[in-house]
Amino acid sequence: MAGWDIEPYGVQGVLRKTASAYEPLPGQIKRYGYGMEYAAKASGSSIVAQALAGFGKHHHPTLTGLAQRTSRCVQGAVNATKAYLQGDLEMAAEAQRNAARAPEPRR
Repeated sequence: MAGWDIEPYGVQGVLRKTASAYEPLPGQIKRYGYGMEYAAKASGSSIVAQALAGFGKHHHPTLTGLAQRTSRCVQGAVNATKAYLQGDLEMAAEAQRNAARAPEPRR
């Protein structure tokens, strides 16, 4: 079985980059919605407006899901790294307790 090898600072760096890239996404999704509304009105055609409304309605869950999934993935990585570190601390504490219980070596 392969062992775990997580570098918390490396995870933190990746999460910072991901958060930085993610940060504008909610605003972009909102602007997308406004753009769709504007395009529908500007088209001057009820058929085009209906088509754009249907397109927007169809893709809205995908766009909001992308934002939600990204946020959850980042939080999941944070939680997993914390659990990994907590596990390391618990293993170290257990090793120290076991070392303290070890019998004195014979001379």
